[in-house]
Amino acid sequence: MPTMDTHNVAHPTVQLMANFMNYLSVSLYESEFTKNHQDSYATLQSIYDNVILTPSELPQLHDIKQFYENIVYLGNVTYTDDPDYYTYKRGLRKYFTTTK
Repeated sequence: MPTMDTHNVAHPTVQLMANFMNYLSVSLYESEFTKNHQDSYATLQSIYDNVILTPSELPQLHDIKQFYENIVYLGNVTYTDDPDYYTYKRGLRKYFTTTK
């Protein structure tokens, strides 16, 4: 039976963040971005770039909450009718509302 290297398995929160980043890469209306939208997206990218350095670890609570808040902020420039988007969003929110 093959063994699995648990160091290469991403934490579920990091997986949700990756799902969001992939989703946003094709769903954002960047032509409608204001400076604040640009800053918010840059914050998302920065947080994501940091958490993927240690993907098997739960990100800091502050990073999860800030990531979520920026997702919410970008909602008005995100095209979606995909139910997965809302599933990802609920899943991410769960981590900072239930983890104290």
